[in-house]
Amino acid sequence: MGLSPVLVSLVIASFLMSFSIGANDAANALATSYGTNAIKLTQLLILGAVFEFIGASVFSSKVAGTLADQFIINLSSAQAKT
Repeated sequence: MGLSPVLVSLVIASFLMSFSIGANDAANALATSYGTNAIKLTQLLILGAVFEFIGASVFSSKVAGTLADQFIINLSSAQAKT
């Protein structure tokens, strides 16, 4: 039994949304250094890629855990009260 097209579509959409949010955050964080000519563009891109990768690989489980423990449980308990 294969994957449903709806599930595949949702996974692709969530990946693209996460990618665009991460790209926007990276641009916000790195633009100041480039705008003030504190660092060259190639160095900035390398440093940005390295630290984005480290952040995603090290802290992604903590973010997911926080979402699951604090926000999703609170959301389901708020819906149960109504």
